[in-house]
Amino acid sequence: MPDYDRAFNPPAPVADVTIANPVTPNKRSRLRGKMDTGADITVIPERLVVPLGISPKGRVWTRGYDGTYTQRPVYYIRLILEGFVLATVRCITTNRPDVLLGRNVLNRFLIILDGKNLTFELTNP
Repeated sequence: MPDYDRAFNPPAPVADVTIANPVTPNKRSRLRGKMDTGADITVIPERLVVPLGISPKGRVWTRGYDGTYTQRPVYYIRLILEGFVLATVRCITTNRPDVLLGRNVLNRFLIILDGKNLTFELTNP
């Protein structure tokens, strides 16, 4: 069972994530991904767009945690989460250091959050 990341206050479930171009998977980046059940869609750092060679495939309206609406480009990526491969994941980008794993990814798994012991379990039923 992976541990929560204690660098967050309060500690948060954070998983190992590999992001790749779905067409040329050799273009990849390994990061940490914070699980966010309040996020509708997964968010990746903007700085990965060029190195991964991904292109926008449309636009979507989003509302940030502060209530602000913005229209953002949509990308499709290959995502490996704690060893589980998701061939195609819809995402958007922002200026952030890590991945924000939204419900479009989290709802594909059985996740047990053990807040008392600051660990979590992620399985693919």
